[in-house]
This record gives sequence, C-alpha cells and structure tokens, in this order.
Amino acid sequence: MTEHDGIRDPILVTAREHLEEVAGEIHRTGRVAVDIESNSFYVHREKTCLVQISTKDADYIVDPLAVRDMSSLGPMFSDPATQIVFHAGEYDIACLKRDYAFTFCALFDTMIASRLLGFKELGLAAAIERHFGVKLSKKLQRADWGRRPLTDAQIRYAQLDTHYLLRLADIQTGLLRGKGLEAEAAEAFAKLARSAPIERIFDPEGFWRLARGLNPDGRQLAVLRELYLLREREAESRNRATFRVMPDEVLPRLAMALPHDFGSLRAVRGMTPYLLDNYGSAVLAAVKRGLAGPPIHPDSREKPKKRDPRAGRLFEKLRLWRKSKGQQTGVDPVDLMPTADLKAIARLALSGGDPLVPLSLLKRSRYGAEILKICRGR
Repeated sequence: MTEHDGIRDPILVTAREHLEEVAGEIHRTGRVAVDIESNSFYVHREKTCLVQISTKDADYIVDPLAVRDMSSLGPMFSDPATQIVFHAGEYDIACLKRDYAFTFCALFDTMIASRLLGFKELGLAAAIERHFGVKLSKKLQRADWGRRPLTDAQIRYAQLDTHYLLRLADIQTGLLRGKGLEAEAAEAFAKLARSAPIERIFDPEGFWRLARGLNPDGRQLAVLRELYLLREREAESRNRATFRVMPDEVLPRLAMALPHDFGSLRAVRGMTPYLLDNYGSAVLAAVKRGLAGPPIHPDSREKPKKRDPRAGRLFEKLRLWRKSKGQQTGVDPVDLMPTADLKAIARLALSGGDPLVPLSLLKRSRYGAEILKICRGR
C-alpha cells in the first residue's frame, strides 16, 4: 500500500479568519494529532513554518508564515479535556511554546509509547509500517520549510506526518494497558507537557570543542576563537545556520594553517570558491586579530571537577539494576529511569541526602526500596 491510497487532500489554512473558523471545529472533536515543520536546518533564528493537525475525519495544514496570529489554537492545546497526540513531540512542543507561548496539558506521544512497549525502531515511518503496512517516504525530512510556495509533495508529506497518529495512539493505548504500563506512560506524557521552550544560547567558549584531537599552540587557539566568533556573527547577520556559513571542520584547519593572504587561504582544504568569495577577507582579518591579541594557553580551559570514584561505582550498580529491571518489564531502561536521575541518586546517597528525591511518587513506590538497598549496600 502506498502513502497516497484513499487519503483525501488536506485543508490548507493560510488566513487568520480561516484558522479562527476551523480552530473551534478542531477543538470540539476532543482529540487531535499535531506535528510541526521548522527551518532549523537552514537559518540562525529558526521558527515554526508549518503546523499539521489531524482529527479522525480531516487533516489540516496551517501556514504560520501566512496566518501570523496563531492564538486561536491556544485553548485547544491547554484544554485538559482535549488529548493532543504527537510523535517525538519534545521539539515540536518546545517550538510552539517559544513561538506562540502555548501551554499543553493532555498529551500522548507515540514515540514515548513505542519506547515503553519495547519496540526497537522508534521512527514514525517504522511505526506506521509496523501497524498499518503503509510505507512513508522521508525524502523531504530536511526540506527548507521556510520557503514558499510549498510544493504538492511537501503538502502531502506534511499531511502524512499526522494522518495516522490518532489510530496509532489507539493501538498503543491498548498495548500499554495490556502490559500494565499506563501509569508510566501518563507520567512521561505529563513530563513532556512541562518541557521548556527552546532557547538558543551561544557559547563563546565553544571553540574549544573544535580543537579536540589537535595540538594547537596559544596563537592558533586565539585565531580559532576569532574564527568561531566571526562565523557566529556572520550566521546571525545573514540568518543562516552556522554550518551553512562555514563547516565545523574548516575552522580548525584555518587556525592551524594561519593563512596570511588569499594564496595561502586558498590552499586550506575546504575553502571553496564560495567561501573565498563571501568570507575570504573576513577570515584573513580574523586571523590577523587572533595573532595580534594575547595567545590562549592550551591548558587554560577550566577543567571539570574530579568525580568521586565512589559515585562512579554506585552509578554502575544502579545502571546494572536498571538494565535488569528493564529486561524484566520489557521497558527500555532509559525510559524506566533516566541516566540523569541515576547520577543524581548516586550523588545524594554519597552526600547524606535522600537519594529518592529525583524520583516521582510513582517511581518511588515501585522502585524506591530496591534503590535504597543498593545505595545502603555500597
């Protein structure tokens, strides 16, 4: 079966008045599937470029670049009586919170459910093929969703991201109930609803990451920092993704080579004609600034604090317990208890605090006694 068989065309929403009209209709269904497309792969300041919504009877594609005012969807998202179904919704929810200040209440996430149910392939296409025998193309996954007009292929692709989600959630709800995992799922969905909006924060010390595996001297590190800051400024001013201004691997090559003119700049691997034409002069100026300033000592980067070896040993015991418990229950160990929680438990146990503080009431009641036994037997 192809992804087009028997599916009606979606309803395109490109005006505020139209969105206000359909938002109430969608809300009254009491249950919707949602997905978004963004342009994060192409720009420095990403934004939500498409919102797909499916009810049991229709598929809608809302164009936020045309509608602008998306507030009429807010009551639906925040209504505890309306279930909102996502697949891998953490990013989508964070974008919707950031761009429109939406709040969320009653969520279901089909990827979280897939993890709890022990499925190895967690992508949407895998879930749709597994349960419906339909193969979805993912060719447009990296499309530039900020460009207009959208093609017919993009519209169909976007529609299919939500078209099957409600039926998939129905199937998974039954499977979760059969395995006694409804409480775990509800806890995970509630946590998802509380997830924070995306906030892009530039790290001015990020140039150290690019120096890994190299042995730069102080001058080369100073140049690398200047190149790293230059790329960020260019990406922001042009609103382009940083790797589309200049790939990560080119910056350390430039810093190690210390080019002084266009001839030596051209010899650096990865300096394409496009990069030379658009950034050549700026790169040479950045190299000059780095060499003129004070060198950066290779050992001056703040070292992470030394870990207590006892915490490492306790964490390993907890990790083995989690693995065993996951095998017993058929739940992915990380879904059973996040690694960050295990590390926090180990730290608290060694510092004399309550090691169960990181756990929810559900996890305390189910696993608290076992965890305390491990911590006390260290």
